Amino acid sequence: AGMRAGEVTVLLPIFTELRTSEFLDLWEANYPKYEDCAFDLHLYQCFGAYWNLKGLSSHMAAAKDRATLLRGMPMCCVSEWSVALPLGVTKDYSEHEFRNVIKKFSQLQLEAFETATHGWFFWTWKDSAG
Repeated sequence: AGMRAGEVTVLLPIFTELRTSEFLDLWEANYPKYEDCAFDLHLYQCFGAYWNLKGLSSHMAAAKDRATLLRGMPMCCVSEWSVALPLGVTKDYSEHEFRNVIKKFSQLQLEAFETATHGWFFWTWKDSAG
């Protein structure tokens, strides 16, 4: 006979944090009565010119700052994220340095994503190209 309230959550796709304030304004003005809804975020830092232009310290700071973003949302889920960074960010690092960068980057993201009310999912897709 279906699922009762509290047993299911509807994910509302925002995908990128660049539009969260727009979605939150609309939500607060029109939909705050719905309790079983959460915003769906895809928080990558490897796609697009915005991220390609940033250095490593900016990427680390952005990963850490996402905790503030997530705490400011009524309910949310980070349904996709990865440890990928734009190729130019780590191109001059040795394999050992690269591994340390990725480890620190993943730790910062995990700490931030623990503030998401509905958890997170790590994206592990691999296609035939590698």
